[in-house]
Amino acid sequence: MSQSEKVDVTIRINKSHADRIDEVVLGLEALGLQSVARHERFLIVNGAIASDQLAALRHVGGVSSVREDQTYRAQ
Repeated sequence: MSQSEKVDVTIRINKSHADRIDEVVLGLEALGLQSVARHERFLIVNGAIASDQLAALRHVGGVSSVREDQTYRAQ
């Protein structure tokens, strides 16, 4: 995996930050999260980020978990 390869991610927001989801998303975007889709009712944010920034997402305040979405391709 190259350093600049984009990966799709699903980010779960901590319930204690539900009322500050805008701040959390701004923090994620500051690290380079793009194509952001917010699902506030479920406290989930989806997006794409450079693979070398994946671990940094976990350190944004209010982030409960970060999961790299799996992509399946036919051969």
